[in-house]
Amino acid sequence: MSEISYLKKGKKCDNDLAKSTEKGSNREQEIKFGLFFKLTIGIGLLAIICTFAIPNPKDQIKNDIHKIANAPLDKISASELAIILNNQSADMSNQAEVKEKEIKGKIVEWDLEILVVANLPDHFKILTKPTFNYPGTLLTLYPQNNQQMTYLENVKPGTRIKIKGKIAGILQGRIKINPALII
Repeated sequence: MSEISYLKKGKKCDNDLAKSTEKGSNREQEIKFGLFFKLTIGIGLLAIICTFAIPNPKDQIKNDIHKIANAPLDKISASELAIILNNQSADMSNQAEVKEKEIKGKIVEWDLEILVVANLPDHFKILTKPTFNYPGTLLTLYPQNNQQMTYLENVKPGTRIKIKGKIAGILQGRIKINPALII
């Protein structure tokens, strides 16, 4: 008696399949597709988490400005800084390095003379003139309203401006104040 086989071998998977099936098992492709799908979803979720976990720089600046506006002033002798930074000797350069560590992060309120203003998309860079009472500064100033924005867009060199800000360091003989706001 001859045995009739109702089974056939799958082309891709080499499994026994019923002759009535059109295709063999694609288990390997299902596993690959499943892994790819899971990786894609995982990377997408990671991107979403990173989006919310990384702080928005604009929010950070607003927070810093609010803190500076309400912070008490630190006692810093602006005229002493002017003497150190306005003098270009090597001895004064060493003093400036020491002084930078001492003043970094301090909150100051100064009345400065504008030398140059650069209007950037959401803030202004202002270079001020060094005097006997104040060192030259490089301000990163964020206007708080449209009135301040208009004022800064039209301000001329030689105009005095009263600011409050956080010392970020010293750059090329100038005090960097970032962020700063008009008072």
